[in-house]
Amino acid sequence: MSVLTDNQNHSDERYTRAKQENATLQARVLMLEEQLREVELRAQEKLQDEERRHRELVARVDREKQLQVENCAIRLQSLELENSSLREEAARCRAQADKLRLEVQRLEEEQGRSEASVVALKEELEILREKERSNSEASLANQQLIEELTQEIERLRAEQRETIEQLNSRGTGVSPTAHEQLQSKFTQLREDNRRLQEAHDEMQALLLTKRVEEGRSLLLTGHQSLAAELEAMSQDEVRTALKEQQEVNAQLRAYIDGILLNIVDNYPQLLEVKGGLP
Repeated sequence: MSVLTDNQNHSDERYTRAKQENATLQARVLMLEEQLREVELRAQEKLQDEERRHRELVARVDREKQLQVENCAIRLQSLELENSSLREEAARCRAQADKLRLEVQRLEEEQGRSEASVVALKEELEILREKERSNSEASLANQQLIEELTQEIERLRAEQRETIEQLNSRGTGVSPTAHEQLQSKFTQLREDNRRLQEAHDEMQALLLTKRVEEGRSLLLTGHQSLAAELEAMSQDEVRTALKEQQEVNAQLRAYIDGILLNIVDNYPQLLEVKGGLP
């Protein structure tokens, strides 16, 4: 009986102790549950805060991304327009470069032709000057010949006058033989005088014809050759060549005018001879 009592007591103690432990554990569980709820609540709040911050961050990133995309689109459009403008400008530059290359080539060719024309004009001018020198020398020689003929005519005229004076001074006292000799000499002198005068006039006419025709030929040749060369020359070269050609033409005209004035003043009868030539 005592054993049973002891067992019962022992069981009661164990039950009481277990009940106390159970109560303690329940209190512990309740406390842990409360802590768990608090932790869950804090975690939920933190999660909500994190989700809110995340949503705000995502929204901000989306806005920044959208703004960046818009900026990139605007920049891309601007670059495309700039690229198109640059392509057009490059095409214009290439066309301008091609045009400039053609222009440079044309100018080089024109320069070559102009240089050749200048050389040809200089050679032609030298030829004209050489012809002018030759004509001057020929004119001088012809002038000397005319002067010699003139002196010979004057000498014959003096002899003729002397013969006439001798005939007049002797009168009827001259013998028939001497008279015939003087008459024959007079006739011969008059014939020589006539031939020399004709030769003199013919030489003057030929000299005049030669000078005028050569001067006219030089003028015509100069004008024709100059007109043929002007098309391939630049404006500055044309002005220079025309100035040189005009100087040459002025010299030739002055030379011919001097000849004509000299003939009009000293030998007007040659103009009639020149008019009778074919």
